[in-house]
Amino acid sequence: MLDPRSQSADGGSFPGLSFAYRFHDGMAERIEPANLRSALNQPGGWTWLHFSLADDGARSWIAHDAPIPDRAKAILLSEDEHLVLEPIAGGVAGVFADLLRDVEGEKRQLGRLRFSLTDELVISGRRSALGAIARTLEAIDAGKRFPDAVALLEAIVSHFADSVAVIANELADTLDLIEDHVIDDVIPGDEPQRLAPVRRTAVRLHRQLAALRLLFRRWSLPGQTELPSRIGEAAGRLAQRLDGLDHEIAALQDRARLLQDEIGAKLAAATNRNLYVLTIVTAFLLPPTLVAGVFGMNVTDVPFTKDPGGFIWAMALTIASAVAVYVFLRWLRIMR
Repeated sequence: MLDPRSQSADGGSFPGLSFAYRFHDGMAERIEPANLRSALNQPGGWTWLHFSLADDGARSWIAHDAPIPDRAKAILLSEDEHLVLEPIAGGVAGVFADLLRDVEGEKRQLGRLRFSLTDELVISGRRSALGAIARTLEAIDAGKRFPDAVALLEAIVSHFADSVAVIANELADTLDLIEDHVIDDVIPGDEPQRLAPVRRTAVRLHRQLAALRLLFRRWSLPGQTELPSRIGEAAGRLAQRLDGLDHEIAALQDRARLLQDEIGAKLAAATNRNLYVLTIVTAFLLPPTLVAGVFGMNVTDVPFTKDPGGFIWAMALTIASAVAVYVFLRWLRIMR
Protein backbone atom coordinates (compact mmCIF):
# COMPACT_ATOMS: atom_id res chain seq x y z
CA MET A 1 0.00 0.00 0.00
CA LEU A 2 1.31 3.42 -0.89
CA ASP A 3 1.97 5.99 1.79
CA PRO A 4 -1.03 8.38 1.81
CA ARG A 5 1.38 11.24 2.63
CA SER A 6 3.50 10.61 -0.46
CA GLN A 7 4.22 13.60 -2.68
CA SER A 8 4.64 13.63 -6.43
CA ALA A 9 7.72 15.20 -7.99
CA ASP A 10 5.95 18.46 -8.78
CA GLY A 11 4.56 18.83 -5.29
CA GLY A 12 1.13 17.40 -5.97
CA SER A 13 -0.23 15.00 -3.36
CA PHE A 14 -2.65 12.06 -3.49
CA PRO A 15 -3.80 11.54 0.10
CA GLY A 16 -5.54 8.29 0.94
CA LEU A 17 -4.22 6.60 -2.21
CA SER A 18 -4.07 2.82 -1.79
CA PHE A 19 -2.42 2.01 -5.12
CA ALA A 20 -2.07 3.23 -8.70
CA TYR A 21 -1.49 1.37 -11.98
CA ARG A 22 -0.79 2.52 -15.51
CA PHE A 23 -1.94 0.20 -18.34
CA HIS A 24 -0.26 0.04 -21.76
CA ASP A 25 -1.50 -2.50 -24.30
CA GLY A 26 -3.27 -4.32 -21.49
CA MET A 27 -0.18 -4.72 -19.29
CA ALA A 28 -0.19 -3.04 -15.88
CA GLU A 29 2.68 -1.12 -14.38
CA ARG A 30 2.56 -0.02 -10.76
CA ILE A 31 3.15 3.71 -10.32
CA GLU A 32 5.00 5.23 -7.42
CA PRO A 33 3.40 8.35 -5.91
CA ALA A 34 6.27 10.56 -7.04
CA ASN A 35 5.64 9.58 -10.68
CA LEU A 36 1.87 9.61 -10.60
CA ARG A 37 1.32 13.17 -11.74
CA SER A 38 3.44 12.71 -14.86
CA ALA A 39 1.85 9.32 -15.53
CA LEU A 40 -1.60 10.90 -15.57
CA ASN A 41 -0.41 13.34 -18.24
CA GLN A 42 1.10 10.71 -20.52
CA PRO A 43 -0.73 10.08 -23.81
CA GLY A 44 -2.00 6.60 -24.57
CA GLY A 45 -3.01 3.91 -22.14
CA TRP A 46 -5.11 4.47 -19.06
CA THR A 47 -4.66 4.76 -15.29
CA TRP A 48 -6.35 3.17 -12.27
CA LEU A 49 -6.30 5.01 -8.93
CA HIS A 50 -7.79 3.38 -5.85
CA PHE A 51 -8.49 5.41 -2.69
CA SER A 52 -9.56 4.84 0.88
CA LEU A 53 -12.73 6.90 1.20
CA ALA A 54 -12.37 6.83 4.98
CA ASP A 55 -9.50 9.29 4.52
CA ASP A 56 -10.63 12.92 4.63
CA GLY A 57 -7.71 13.93 2.43
CA ALA A 58 -8.78 11.48 -0.28
CA ARG A 59 -12.33 12.80 -0.19
CA SER A 60 -11.03 16.35 -0.46
CA TRP A 61 -8.81 15.49 -3.45
CA ILE A 62 -11.70 13.77 -5.23
CA ALA A 63 -14.02 16.71 -4.54
CA HIS A 64 -11.61 19.42 -5.70
CA ASP A 65 -8.83 17.97 -7.87
CA ALA A 66 -10.01 14.73 -9.48
CA PRO A 67 -10.36 15.18 -13.28
CA ILE A 68 -13.83 13.59 -13.44
CA PRO A 69 -17.37 14.98 -13.92
CA ASP A 70 -19.27 16.39 -10.97
CA ARG A 71 -21.79 13.54 -11.03
CA ALA A 72 -18.97 11.01 -10.72
CA LYS A 73 -17.57 12.96 -7.76
CA ALA A 74 -20.99 12.94 -6.12
CA ILE A 75 -21.29 9.16 -6.50
CA LEU A 76 -17.78 8.57 -5.13
CA LEU A 77 -18.37 10.78 -2.08
CA SER A 78 -21.98 9.85 -1.39
CA GLU A 79 -23.00 7.95 1.75
CA ASP A 80 -25.91 6.31 -0.10
CA GLU A 81 -25.65 2.50 -0.02
CA HIS A 82 -27.93 1.87 -3.01
CA LEU A 83 -26.32 0.22 -6.03
CA VAL A 84 -25.93 2.58 -8.98
CA LEU A 85 -24.66 2.51 -12.57
CA GLU A 86 -24.97 5.85 -14.38
CA PRO A 87 -23.52 7.25 -17.59
CA ILE A 88 -21.06 10.13 -17.36
CA ALA A 89 -19.08 11.94 -20.04
CA GLY A 90 -17.04 9.26 -21.77
CA GLY A 91 -17.90 6.41 -19.42
CA VAL A 92 -19.84 5.36 -16.34
CA ALA A 93 -19.87 5.85 -12.59
CA GLY A 94 -21.51 3.69 -9.99
CA VAL A 95 -21.68 1.82 -6.73
CA PHE A 96 -21.32 -1.96 -6.64
CA ALA A 97 -21.49 -4.50 -3.83
CA ASP A 98 -18.45 -6.48 -2.72
CA LEU A 99 -17.46 -8.73 0.17
CA LEU A 100 -15.36 -7.26 2.95
CA ARG A 101 -11.89 -8.64 3.48
CA ASP A 102 -9.51 -8.88 6.43
CA VAL A 103 -6.15 -10.52 7.08
CA GLU A 104 -7.82 -13.95 7.23
CA GLY A 105 -9.55 -13.57 3.87
CA GLU A 106 -12.98 -12.63 2.62
CA LYS A 107 -15.89 -12.41 5.02
CA ARG A 108 -19.62 -12.71 4.46
CA GLN A 109 -20.28 -9.08 5.29
CA LEU A 110 -20.92 -6.74 2.40
CA GLY A 111 -19.26 -3.45 1.53
CA ARG A 112 -19.42 -0.93 -1.28
CA LEU A 113 -17.10 -0.20 -4.18
CA ARG A 114 -17.54 3.27 -5.70
CA PHE A 115 -15.98 4.12 -9.04
CA SER A 116 -15.72 6.49 -11.96
CA LEU A 117 -14.62 4.98 -15.27
CA THR A 118 -13.59 6.61 -18.54
CA ASP A 119 -11.27 5.57 -21.35
CA GLU A 120 -8.28 7.31 -19.74
CA LEU A 121 -8.89 7.12 -16.00
CA VAL A 122 -10.51 4.84 -13.43
CA ILE A 123 -10.93 6.20 -9.92
CA SER A 124 -12.31 3.80 -7.35
CA GLY A 125 -12.70 3.90 -3.61
CA ARG A 126 -13.92 1.99 -0.59
CA ARG A 127 -14.20 2.51 3.15
CA SER A 128 -13.05 -1.02 4.09
CA ALA A 129 -10.87 -3.57 2.34
CA LEU A 130 -12.77 -5.46 -0.36
CA GLY A 131 -12.29 -9.00 -1.61
CA ALA A 132 -12.81 -8.42 -5.35
CA ILE A 133 -10.22 -5.64 -5.38
CA ALA A 134 -7.69 -7.92 -3.68
CA ARG A 135 -8.39 -10.70 -6.19
CA THR A 136 -8.01 -8.27 -9.08
CA LEU A 137 -4.65 -7.12 -7.74
CA GLU A 138 -3.55 -10.75 -7.51
CA ALA A 139 -4.58 -11.24 -11.14
CA ILE A 140 -2.59 -8.16 -12.17
CA ASP A 141 0.48 -9.38 -10.31
CA ALA A 142 0.07 -12.74 -12.07
CA GLY A 143 0.29 -10.97 -15.45
CA LYS A 144 -3.38 -10.73 -16.46
CA ARG A 145 -4.00 -8.21 -19.23
CA PHE A 146 -6.78 -5.62 -19.21
CA PRO A 147 -7.13 -4.11 -22.68
CA ASP A 148 -9.37 -1.32 -21.41
CA ALA A 149 -11.03 0.00 -18.26
CA VAL A 150 -14.27 -1.85 -19.01
CA ALA A 151 -12.39 -5.16 -18.85
CA LEU A 152 -11.10 -4.16 -15.42
CA LEU A 153 -14.61 -3.39 -14.18
CA GLU A 154 -15.90 -6.68 -15.58
CA ALA A 155 -13.08 -8.56 -13.85
CA ILE A 156 -13.88 -6.93 -10.48
CA VAL A 157 -17.55 -7.90 -10.70
CA SER A 158 -16.59 -11.41 -11.86
CA HIS A 159 -14.33 -11.83 -8.83
CA PHE A 160 -17.22 -10.78 -6.60
CA ALA A 161 -19.41 -13.38 -8.31
CA ASP A 162 -16.71 -16.03 -7.79
CA SER A 163 -16.59 -15.24 -4.07
CA VAL A 164 -20.37 -15.42 -3.81
CA ALA A 165 -20.28 -18.80 -5.57
CA VAL A 166 -17.84 -20.08 -2.93
CA ILE A 167 -20.14 -18.87 -0.17
CA ALA A 168 -23.10 -20.50 -1.93
CA ASN A 169 -21.27 -23.84 -1.88
CA GLU A 170 -20.55 -23.42 1.85
CA LEU A 171 -24.19 -22.58 2.54
CA ALA A 172 -25.32 -25.59 0.50
CA ASP A 173 -23.03 -27.89 2.51
CA THR A 174 -24.47 -26.55 5.77
CA LEU A 175 -28.02 -27.03 4.51
CA ASP A 176 -27.19 -30.58 3.37
CA LEU A 177 -25.98 -31.47 6.87
CA ILE A 178 -29.05 -29.96 8.52
CA GLU A 179 -31.32 -31.66 5.98
CA ASP A 180 -29.73 -35.04 6.74
CA HIS A 181 -30.48 -34.54 10.43
CA VAL A 182 -34.07 -33.60 9.66
CA ILE A 183 -34.58 -36.65 7.42
CA ASP A 184 -33.03 -38.91 10.07
CA ASP A 185 -35.34 -37.29 12.64
CA VAL A 186 -32.32 -36.17 14.64
CA ILE A 187 -32.75 -32.53 15.58
CA PRO A 188 -29.91 -31.33 17.83
CA GLY A 189 -30.70 -28.30 19.90
CA ASP A 190 -28.35 -26.06 17.89
CA GLU A 191 -29.87 -26.69 14.44
CA PRO A 192 -32.11 -23.56 14.51
CA GLN A 193 -29.07 -21.49 15.53
CA ARG A 194 -27.01 -22.97 12.67
CA LEU A 195 -29.80 -22.37 10.18
CA ALA A 196 -30.38 -18.71 11.06
CA PRO A 197 -27.00 -17.44 9.75
CA VAL A 198 -27.53 -19.38 6.51
CA ARG A 199 -30.88 -17.68 5.92
CA ARG A 200 -29.49 -14.28 6.86
CA THR A 201 -26.51 -14.61 4.50
CA ALA A 202 -28.67 -15.92 1.66
CA VAL A 203 -31.17 -13.09 2.03
CA ARG A 204 -28.48 -10.41 2.02
CA LEU A 205 -26.64 -11.87 -0.96
CA HIS A 206 -29.88 -12.29 -2.89
CA ARG A 207 -30.70 -8.61 -2.42
CA GLN A 208 -27.32 -7.50 -3.74
CA LEU A 209 -27.26 -9.94 -6.65
CA ALA A 210 -30.80 -9.05 -7.67
CA ALA A 211 -29.97 -5.34 -7.64
CA LEU A 212 -26.74 -5.83 -9.61
CA ARG A 213 -28.46 -8.13 -12.08
CA LEU A 214 -31.18 -5.57 -12.74
CA LEU A 215 -28.60 -2.82 -13.24
CA PHE A 216 -26.61 -4.81 -15.79
CA ARG A 217 -29.70 -6.13 -17.54
CA ARG A 218 -31.08 -2.60 -17.88
CA TRP A 219 -27.88 -1.33 -19.50
CA SER A 220 -27.49 -4.38 -21.74
CA LEU A 221 -30.85 -3.84 -23.44
CA PRO A 222 -30.80 -2.58 -27.04
CA GLY A 223 -31.30 1.15 -27.36
CA GLN A 224 -29.33 2.13 -24.25
CA THR A 225 -27.22 4.60 -26.22
CA GLU A 226 -26.17 6.58 -23.12
CA LEU A 227 -23.45 4.02 -22.44
CA PRO A 228 -20.62 3.04 -24.77
CA SER A 229 -21.43 -0.16 -26.65
CA ARG A 230 -18.58 -2.15 -25.05
CA ILE A 231 -20.03 -1.37 -21.60
CA GLY A 232 -23.39 -2.67 -22.76
CA GLU A 233 -21.75 -5.87 -23.99
CA ALA A 234 -19.94 -6.35 -20.68
CA ALA A 235 -23.18 -5.61 -18.81
CA GLY A 236 -24.93 -8.34 -20.81
CA ARG A 237 -22.27 -10.91 -19.91
CA LEU A 238 -22.33 -9.94 -16.25
CA ALA A 239 -26.12 -10.01 -16.13
CA GLN A 240 -26.10 -13.54 -17.53
CA ARG A 241 -23.47 -14.62 -14.98
CA LEU A 242 -25.35 -13.08 -12.07
CA ASP A 243 -28.68 -14.54 -13.23
CA GLY A 244 -27.56 -18.09 -12.59
CA LEU A 245 -25.83 -17.16 -9.34
CA ASP A 246 -28.88 -15.29 -8.07
CA HIS A 247 -31.12 -18.25 -8.86
CA GLU A 248 -28.75 -20.49 -6.89
CA ILE A 249 -28.82 -18.16 -3.88
CA ALA A 250 -32.61 -17.86 -4.13
CA ALA A 251 -32.88 -21.66 -4.17
CA LEU A 252 -30.71 -21.85 -1.04
CA GLN A 253 -32.92 -19.23 0.58
CA ASP A 254 -36.02 -21.30 -0.19
CA ARG A 255 -34.35 -24.47 1.12
CA ALA A 256 -33.38 -22.73 4.33
CA ARG A 257 -36.92 -21.43 4.81
CA LEU A 258 -38.45 -24.86 4.21
CA LEU A 259 -35.96 -26.51 6.57
CA GLN A 260 -36.72 -23.92 9.21
CA ASP A 261 -40.44 -24.64 8.84
CA GLU A 262 -39.84 -28.39 9.03
CA ILE A 263 -37.58 -28.08 12.05
CA GLY A 264 -40.17 -25.86 13.70
CA ALA A 265 -42.87 -28.44 12.99
CA LYS A 266 -40.74 -31.26 14.43
CA LEU A 267 -39.90 -29.24 17.53
CA ALA A 268 -43.57 -28.36 17.95
CA ALA A 269 -44.51 -32.04 17.59
CA ALA A 270 -41.91 -33.00 20.21
CA THR A 271 -43.26 -30.30 22.52
CA ASN A 272 -46.81 -31.56 21.99
CA ARG A 273 -45.71 -35.10 22.84
CA ASN A 274 -44.10 -33.88 26.04
CA LEU A 275 -47.19 -31.90 26.93
CA TYR A 276 -49.35 -34.97 26.22
CA VAL A 277 -47.29 -37.10 28.60
CA LEU A 278 -47.34 -34.37 31.22
CA THR A 279 -51.10 -34.00 30.88
CA ILE A 280 -51.67 -37.76 31.27
CA VAL A 281 -49.43 -37.89 34.34
CA THR A 282 -51.24 -34.89 35.80
CA ALA A 283 -54.61 -36.52 35.12
CA PHE A 284 -53.49 -39.69 36.94
CA LEU A 285 -52.15 -37.82 39.93
CA LEU A 286 -54.99 -35.34 40.38
CA PRO A 287 -57.63 -37.72 41.85
CA PRO A 288 -55.16 -39.43 44.25
CA THR A 289 -54.04 -35.97 45.34
CA LEU A 290 -57.66 -35.06 46.01
CA VAL A 291 -58.17 -38.23 48.05
CA ALA A 292 -55.02 -37.58 50.05
CA GLY A 293 -56.14 -34.00 50.60
CA VAL A 294 -59.51 -35.13 51.94
CA PHE A 295 -57.94 -37.51 54.42
CA GLY A 296 -55.51 -34.83 55.47
CA MET A 297 -58.26 -32.38 56.42
CA ASN A 298 -58.07 -31.33 60.07
CA VAL A 299 -61.79 -31.86 60.77
CA THR A 300 -63.88 -34.39 62.64
CA ASP A 301 -65.70 -37.35 61.13
CA VAL A 302 -62.91 -38.13 58.64
CA PRO A 303 -63.42 -41.79 57.62
CA PHE A 304 -61.01 -44.47 58.79
CA THR A 305 -59.30 -42.22 61.37
CA LYS A 306 -59.97 -44.72 64.15
CA ASP A 307 -60.06 -47.86 62.02
CA PRO A 308 -56.93 -50.03 62.35
CA GLY A 309 -57.08 -50.69 58.60
CA GLY A 310 -57.70 -47.05 57.67
CA PHE A 311 -54.39 -46.58 55.86
CA ILE A 312 -55.06 -49.61 53.66
CA TRP A 313 -58.52 -48.29 52.80
CA ALA A 314 -57.13 -44.82 52.03
CA MET A 315 -54.46 -46.26 49.74
CA ALA A 316 -57.06 -48.43 48.04
CA LEU A 317 -59.22 -45.38 47.37
CA THR A 318 -56.18 -43.52 46.01
CA ILE A 319 -55.31 -46.33 43.62
CA ALA A 320 -58.94 -46.80 42.64
CA SER A 321 -59.26 -43.11 41.74
CA ALA A 322 -56.23 -43.38 39.43
CA VAL A 323 -57.63 -46.53 37.80
CA ALA A 324 -60.97 -44.77 37.34
CA VAL A 325 -59.21 -41.92 35.50
CA TYR A 326 -57.40 -44.42 33.28
CA VAL A 327 -60.67 -46.20 32.39
CA PHE A 328 -62.34 -42.86 31.70
CA LEU A 329 -59.54 -41.72 29.38
CA ARG A 330 -59.68 -45.02 27.52
CA TRP A 331 -63.41 -44.63 27.14
CA LEU A 332 -62.84 -41.15 25.69
CA ARG A 333 -60.16 -42.69 23.41
CA ILE A 334 -57.61 -40.16 24.62
CA MET A 335 -55.27 -43.03 25.51
CA ARG A 336 -54.51 -46.05 23.42
